[in-house]
Amino acid sequence: MTRLPTLFRPACYLRPATLLPRPLLTLAVIGLVASCAAPQPDPTPDPEPEVPVEIELEPEQQAERLLQRAEELPDDEIDTDLLREAVDAALALEPIPDATLERAEQAWRRLPDEEPMPLADRVRGGWLAWHRDKPDLAAQRLGADDPDDPTRTPEFHRRGLELHARLLESEQAWYQALEARLRLDPLLMMEPDQQTANHHRVWALMAALRPAQRERLSRDTAPGAAGWHELFRALSQAEDGDAAMAQAERWREAFPRHPANSHLSTLLAATPLEADAPGDIVVLLPLSGDLAGLGEAVLDGVTRAHYAEAGGQGRLQVRDTRGDPQQAARLYRDAVRADADHVIGPLHRDSVAAIADLDEHLPGVLLNRTNNPLPRGLSALALDPESDARAVADRAARAGWGPGLAIIPEGEFGDRLASAWSLAAEDHGQPPRDVARVDTHAGDLNERIGEHVGIGRSEERIREVSRRLGLSLEADPQIRADIDYLFIAGQGADVRRIAPHLHFHQASSLPMMATPHVYPGAPDPSRDRDLNAIAFPDAPLLFSEIAPLGDEGGTTLRDHTELPRFFALGQDARRLAVRAEPANAAPHATVAGHAGEWQLNALTGDWQREPTWAHFVRGVPQRLEAAGGSGD
Repeated sequence: MTRLPTLFRPACYLRPATLLPRPLLTLAVIGLVASCAAPQPDPTPDPEPEVPVEIELEPEQQAERLLQRAEELPDDEIDTDLLREAVDAALALEPIPDATLERAEQAWRRLPDEEPMPLADRVRGGWLAWHRDKPDLAAQRLGADDPDDPTRTPEFHRRGLELHARLLESEQAWYQALEARLRLDPLLMMEPDQQTANHHRVWALMAALRPAQRERLSRDTAPGAAGWHELFRALSQAEDGDAAMAQAERWREAFPRHPANSHLSTLLAATPLEADAPGDIVVLLPLSGDLAGLGEAVLDGVTRAHYAEAGGQGRLQVRDTRGDPQQAARLYRDAVRADADHVIGPLHRDSVAAIADLDEHLPGVLLNRTNNPLPRGLSALALDPESDARAVADRAARAGWGPGLAIIPEGEFGDRLASAWSLAAEDHGQPPRDVARVDTHAGDLNERIGEHVGIGRSEERIREVSRRLGLSLEADPQIRADIDYLFIAGQGADVRRIAPHLHFHQASSLPMMATPHVYPGAPDPSRDRDLNAIAFPDAPLLFSEIAPLGDEGGTTLRDHTELPRFFALGQDARRLAVRAEPANAAPHATVAGHAGEWQLNALTGDWQREPTWAHFVRGVPQRLEAAGGSGD
């Protein structure tokens, strides 16, 4: 018998040499046969219960499914968890379709009408109203955040604070919105993308503040406020890249753990503000019609700045809008089709609004304000009276003065100034003590002004003391002690009628301020002698020397044009038009101009102006170097 190798020998192989008694052999053979038989399969296991397979739905599908289930709920079997889940799924979409938004609104309205409503439901309702473009309703639903609210959770506190910040931004309450963003920031530690977006918003809000507001941040207790302020101030003052780098390094040493450290490289890359290549610049101005004089002054400034800064590179293409919004829109569309590089203008407010409503835009500057949102790269600058009135409130805040008294000539113009000044003063925590409206042509103007500054009450107190003592007292009536300064708002002629009466009542011992309308642009000491000590914000070029084209000598701006402020505006428009797009990436950057120092509010597209201050001395305006001080 052939012997198998051990490796392949079957387990049932019986060696012949094995000798066993017959009975035992029989049993062994039976055992071997059984062991060599084919193996039997295991018993069939009991079937396991089927587990439903969960299919991951797209967010839109998930929201649709939940909203549909919520809509199928009968009114007597409300499932509040399902309703809230459906609303949350809709709010998670980006963007939210209008139809989905309305269905989510209906689901939210079916939640129990509890009093007080849980914070989570108030936040949900607020966001629904916000996305439906109803900010007032959103604010009403959100209400005030109560730290002791038992329903308050970290997630919905964070979501509510984000909505609160957006509502404040929509009202252009920049400082309060910034404070909300700073409080929100620590709550986003586990959401890095959202925290980065919040930091970008903080930086944009810093630029949206007026300089006097920004200075308050160094004293604000909101998280990180001082660090943000110091970095913004340092970079905005840097004249070149090396200076910015040095400033940033000093800031990093002072604030090594501040969250803005993660953005330093990006901010430094955008500093300083570099201008675009000029290319072809289309200028849209009213050169005929009622505004032709203004248009010519602006064009004169644009032309001078273009040749001074670009050395003649790039073309200026001037177009006459005739003050017609439709004509301005047509010319603007022509510039878009011609692929111009930048556009300056138009000037008329209605024309500016018409341009803002167009679908396509080019980088550049509009020469008036508009309430319409501006696309990135398109900006607006203007010399508007409201900005001048806000500058008065800012100066008072920087000087540390308390409430002021505004003396406003009757009429719409005075009301505009009073409203802007009052709101700005409230921003600084110093609401006006009083706003007095006077008719500057009235025969009793002296008496009326005396009453407003407290002379009448002072005289009454003197008479009362005399009566009680039974003596005839001689005393000079005193002005009221509850005001720290005077704001005389109005056109120049009105201020000249009011000022002598303030001197008569010795109210001019208080700091007095006005808007630039008090000064036509050319000194006239005999006319303006009663304006002594009145300070006003204005374009720095009115108090500087300029070199006219083709003339090596110097001349004052008033010798160059009858509308010096619009000439300065034109010069600055040319300078800012080629910096509008870069400024969006570096809103901290400032641009020194002839009408003032400009900084872009990237949230609105408006260039904000820091003016120069001057005051009258012996009837002649002289520049004030410091923004604070008494202005006497």
